[in-house]
Amino acid sequence: MDILRPDQILTLGLFLGLLGLLWLVVKLKAPGISRFASGGRLRVAEAAALGPQERAVLLAVDGREFLILTSRGAAPTVLPLEARP
Repeated sequence: MDILRPDQILTLGLFLGLLGLLWLVVKLKAPGISRFASGGRLRVAEAAALGPQERAVLLAVDGREFLILTSRGAAPTVLPLEARP
C-alpha cells in the first residue's frame, strides 16, 4: 500500500514550485511594492529605529518633507523640514 500516489506527488511538486516562484517574484519586486499608488502624493523617504520604542520617519508630501518622531505612549512629533538648496 503506497502512502502517496504518483499523481499526489506531482500535484505537491507543482504546488511547491508555484509557491517558490511566487516567493521569488515577491522578493524581487519588494522595493516596488507600496501601500500607496505609484503616483500618490505621500511617500516614506526613510525610516529609522532610534531605540526599542522610538522611530524617526522622513515623509515626503507634495514635494515637502516632514520629520516624524514617534515613541510608544507619546503623541508623534511632526517637524516640517526646510527645502534643500
